[in-house]
Parts: sequence; structure tokens; C-alpha cells
Amino acid sequence: MNRDDLCYDSTVSLAGRIRAGEVSPTDAVHAYLERIERVDPAVHAYLHLASDHARRAARRAEQALARGDDLGPLHGVPIAVKDLFDTAGMPTTCGSPRVLRGNVPTRTATAVARLEQAGAILLGKLHMTEFAFITHHPDTQAARNPWAAADRSPGGSSSGSAVAAAAGLASATLGSDTAASIRLPAAWCGAVGLKPTWGRVSRDGVFPLSASLDHVGPITRTVADAALLLHCIAGPDPRDPSTRHQAAPAAEPAPRDDFRGVRVGWDEDFVTMGVMPNVVAATRAARARMEALGATVVPVALPDLESTVTTIADVFDVEMRAAHAGLYPERASDYGPLTRHALARFAARDPLVHIEGAIRARAFRQRIDRMFDEVDALLCPVAALTASPLVDDETIIRIFGDDHRNVLRLTRLTSYFDLAATPAISLPWGFAEDGLPLAVQLVTRVGSDEKLLSLAARLEVEAPDRGRRPPLE
Repeated sequence: MNRDDLCYDSTVSLAGRIRAGEVSPTDAVHAYLERIERVDPAVHAYLHLASDHARRAARRAEQALARGDDLGPLHGVPIAVKDLFDTAGMPTTCGSPRVLRGNVPTRTATAVARLEQAGAILLGKLHMTEFAFITHHPDTQAARNPWAAADRSPGGSSSGSAVAAAAGLASATLGSDTAASIRLPAAWCGAVGLKPTWGRVSRDGVFPLSASLDHVGPITRTVADAALLLHCIAGPDPRDPSTRHQAAPAAEPAPRDDFRGVRVGWDEDFVTMGVMPNVVAATRAARARMEALGATVVPVALPDLESTVTTIADVFDVEMRAAHAGLYPERASDYGPLTRHALARFAARDPLVHIEGAIRARAFRQRIDRMFDEVDALLCPVAALTASPLVDDETIIRIFGDDHRNVLRLTRLTSYFDLAATPAISLPWGFAEDGLPLAVQLVTRVGSDEKLLSLAARLEVEAPDRGRRPPLE
């Protein structure tokens, strides 16, 4: 196995090879560091590369192997995390190099600490939009889509996490998702993006975008890898009182031979309204494979777009403003243009709208939960189009205007399920005629992450053109 092949090996496979002595942790780390040095200048996945830290951790991992110590499920596996996770002794800038210049936490976020306790080796911190909002800070080189680095977006805000997973620059990564930010970049970059049930993974040590909507989850190259990472990071955490009192799911998805007995929800308007024909066709193809393997398609009707978007905005706007209370407006000039523009607009909103928004959010969640009395999973696209052309901040500011709903309408296919708190997964589903990745989304009931992973793992087997690598070299 050459070094590039090792860097594209699945996390599950690499962990097994390390335990069996076929690959050493040092070999794995060196392979990734060499590939990062060679490939990352084209895609800018990393904001901070912790080479020395990774090499030291690899040596310790080898010593543990030599001693015959009990090993965690990720022993010696090189991973990387979005730059909004606190990491002790390592810079955490949240993609905002001026506002958080020199910020080096003394404690590591729970999710990252659990990965390291499982034996993972942290390669560094991954690029992201500024404070997980919409655009990259102008002082950074924005992350680039590995399938079309010259002119296509990798999605946001976990841009570097998706790029690193898709381009073989980390075995697996962590991101966060508030409206789309795990699933959209995963879809546009050709990776698997898992948004667990809200509260299934601790948000301790994670800078909030909108606290009641923020989800932490993995971006990987396979569903089995996503399941393994969720197994390692999920579970109650006293540092985050919002975590669910639910045990971590199994390290492997429950195997399925087919989809017999599975009721698949399908909202024709939701799937097709404003969605590009090639994305609709991919979603219909996935539905056809599920039907061929025994699934029953059940028509459903998701809540109205405009009322839902208003609810999300009323919750999001006030919560984002609250997250920056200690920084804005005192540090306004240090923010990038769009984040500064948004915070100025959100500061003018009456905070009482949050109360009504939160009440409507609860009603929305109850309605989605009742839908899952009739179906086992919902199938739909992740985004209305494949990776969009890159656009400048001024254009996005004009789209944003004075109303955040202008942007939220563009993420309706994902933001619904952040509001609903349900688990959802973005699954690669072949490629469009121009070579850009296509993807589909599966959603299940709150708390049923295990079911979601089992269904996704079976559907993954049917996906076309699996294993294709981005044309980076």
C-alpha cells in the first residue's frame, strides 16, 4: 500500500491495520503529513497543522502497542477537527484570525478529548467560515472544493473538515452543523456527513453559532467510519447539561440485507421545489434502489417553508448575537464583512422574538416526531444544486440584505432537521455530468441514530461510482 492509498483507507480499516501491526502509527502520521504538505496548498483544508504534536503522539501510540496496552478503537489513527473545537495547547481561532488572535485554550473540548481517549492522533485544526457563519475571513485563504478547486465552493461552515475527508488529508474529521454545515460541505465534496440527534454529542468546548440548533458530528469517507466516530464521541457529559442521557451507539452499524419493512417518507414538493434536475434524479434513483430492495414509499407533507424559516431565523439571530456578546461590537472592525454585517442586523432585533421562536420550534419538533409514527426514514436531497460557483462577500451581503431568511431559504433541505433536532446523514450518490459530487439525505426520528446508520450503510452499498478520488494530482 503506497502512502496515498493509506491516506484513502477507511478509518475502520486503518484502525484494524494498526492493531494488527501492518501499519505503524508513525507510518500513518507521516503519510498524512506528507500528503498535506503536497496537496493542501491547493485546497486549504488546514488552518493550523500540528505536525510535532502528531509525531509525538504517534511515538506514544507505538510504545503502547509494544507494551501490549489496552487499545482504544481509534488507536494511532490520524484525525483532524474544525477550528471551533477547543484544543489544549493548540490555537483555536474559529476561522477569525483577528478576533481570536493568540487564543490557545488550556482545556480540550469533550468531543475531541473522547477521540484522543479512543487513541486518535490529532493532526491539526481545519478551516471553517468565520465563527461558523457563511463566509471565510478575508485574512485567510478560503478552503477550496477538491473536485473543482478553481471555481467551486466546498460548502460551509465545516469546509475544511469536508475537504480533508474527501481529499485524503485526515482519516476522519469533526464538524458542526447548525443549518447545513456538516451535510452540505460533505455533499459538495463527496464525503459522508453525519448530524446526530441534538444533544447526542457534547458541545462542551465548542464555540456556539446558535446554541439550541448546534450539532457536533463526524465527516468521513464511509458510513461505517461515521458510526465508529459517533461511538467514540457520543454520550452524556456533565460539562454540557444539554446532552441526552442515552448511551453511545455501537461501533458498527447494524447489518441489513435489504429494506424490507422499511417505510420511506417522500415529500414530492420538498424534494423537487427549486432543486436542480440532476439532484432530483439522484434522489429518485436512491428511492428506486430502496424500493427494489423492499422498502415502501409513503407520501408525507413537511411543514410550510416560510413559517419554518421564520422560526429558525427568530431563534438563530438572537442566539448568534448572544454568542458574541463579549466580542461585538467592541471588536467589530476585526470581523470579516459579512459576519460584522450580520451581527449589526441581529443586534437590532428584539430579543423577545426568541421566546416566540422557541415555542414555535417546539411545536415544529413535535410535528416532525409525529411524522415518524408513519415512516421509518425520510429521503430527500441535501442541497438544491451541486457545488455552487465561488462568489465574493459583497454578493453574499446583497443576498443577505437585512433578512437572514434570504439565506435560510437556500438551506431549507438541511435546516429543517437542525430545527427538528433529528439525526440526518449526507450520503454520496455518484457524480453529475461535470464531475461534481451528488448526494442524498436520510433522516430518522430523534434518538434513532443507530437506525439511521444501519439504513445509510445499506444504501451506501447501492451508491454509484464509489471510491473515486478528487483530481488533485
